[in-house]
Order: sequence, then structure tokens, then C-alpha cells
Amino acid sequence: MNGKTETLCVFGHPIAHSKSPLMHNALFRALGINAAYLPFGPEPENFAQAIQGFRAMKFRGANVTIPYKTPVMDLVDELSPISKFTGSVNTLYWKDGTIGGTLCGTTTDPYGCIRNLEENGVQPANTTVALLGNGGAAKAIAYTLMEQGNRLAIVCRNKDKGEALAGSLNPLFKGGEKISVFTFQEFPSVSKEYKIIINATSVGMTPNEDESPLDKDSLNPRQVVCDIVYAPPKTKLLKLAAEKGCKTVTGEGMLVHQGLESFKKWFPEQVKGHTDEELLNIMRKGMEGI
Repeated sequence: MNGKTETLCVFGHPIAHSKSPLMHNALFRALGINAAYLPFGPEPENFAQAIQGFRAMKFRGANVTIPYKTPVMDLVDELSPISKFTGSVNTLYWKDGTIGGTLCGTTTDPYGCIRNLEENGVQPANTTVALLGNGGAAKAIAYTLMEQGNRLAIVCRNKDKGEALAGSLNPLFKGGEKISVFTFQEFPSVSKEYKIIINATSVGMTPNEDESPLDKDSLNPRQVVCDIVYAPPKTKLLKLAAEKGCKTVTGEGMLVHQGLESFKKWFPEQVKGHTDEELLNIMRKGMEGI
């Protein structure tokens, strides 16, 4: 690091588990970019001040994770269409690359989730998908799943909130199937109707590794179970799914795919001439400490 080193970061609380610094710093080294990516965990009451500091210090960019994906929306200058709909931002970048100018917010979460499934031999299109949760990440993934012609079920604690999400999505996809909504208590009786289950909640994330949004009886061997949580790599839900005989997909793949989309926002010129596969491999090796 020197006087020309650019700074990027990830905001979250807690944040010690984040692997984003490992994978982005690995890309900086491999591509010869003079930059550093750091984890920051401001207390919720100080988050707005943290974004002011981001602006004042003219950081190149940032990721945003739980619990700040929605609060950060009020702290940027411009939102992408999908972030406006979902109420979620996971990436901060400067419009037209002008650092200190217009601060933009978008989400790369749904892209990461879909690409992760595809990379694991699962085609999340024109099929049946049960999505656990109705928060920011769930909304973004739900939008993308509906774009791909899926029949979708939203599974959540508060049915009114789930129905509100379904009601906001249905008018946008009039040619598709209507969205069903179930509570976690109701879902086991209809679970077998859905080929893919995606956990878009934070249940099971470090330090609550012993928690799962579903029990083993809610699953069947013909299903694919995917978790967007990546710390720990194999959540309690995925362990239960494996015991049941389901195909499982961890959240680490989603992390690198959404991370690469963020990286392209920050360094569009530097990634030219490199394939996604090459860049993803660098990021994965970085997370492994290689």
C-alpha cells in the first residue's frame, strides 16, 4: 500500500465472518490493481455516518450486507431499477466511474444466486421454486426467478409480508403463474410440489450455526436445496438436506458470482481480456487462502 492505493470495503454487522476481502484482494493482486478491500462493522446507529465517511474519503466502492442492505438506500444518490423494486442494495459504485460524484446503489445478489445454481447443474427456469424469506435478498431473487418463468412459493414467518411481496410481483409478470405464499408451519404439507428450495434468510449463519429454517421432514430426496448463507459453508439446512438425500448447493458460489458483478462495476476496464471463469477461480483461491 502507498499514497496511490484505492480503498474499497464491505459494510455489515456482524462482519468478521466475511470472505469478501479475501476474494477481492486476490483479484487486486492477480490483476495488478493498487487497491485494498477492508471489512467494516459500524454499529447500526453509526451507519449513516459511516457512509458519510465513505463519501468523504472517496472510497472506490463497497459491498453492503446484513443488516444494511435496506437502510443504505436512503444514503445513496441513485438506485438501479431492481434495487428500487426490491428495497435492497449490496453494491455501491460511482456513476460513470467519477469518484466523489453520483453515488449509485444496486444489487448483484439475484445474479449470483442464479449463476451459482446453473454452475452446479441446476436450471432455475420454468420449474417450481420455494423461496424462504421475504427480505431484501429474497425480493431480488424472487424478481429474477419470476423473470425466468418459474412457479414460485414464498415461505416466511409473517404471511402478510409474504403476500405483500407476491402482490407487488404478480402485476409485473402477468403472463406467468401466480405466486403462492406459505408460513413455515404450512410449508411442509406442500413442500413436495417444489423442485428447488432456496434459503434467502440469514437463519443458520455464523454465529447461529445450529439453526435451520426447515426441519428434515420438510424435505424430500428429489429436491435441490440451496442456501445463500456461506458462513458456515455447510449450514444446518444443507446438512439436513444431505441426510435426506437432496442435492445441495452452498452459498459460496453465490458469493463469488455476485462479487464478480460488483467488481465489474468498480473496475470495468481492468477485467477486459479476462474470462469470468478465470476471475472466479482467482476469487475462490483467495477465499481458500491460496
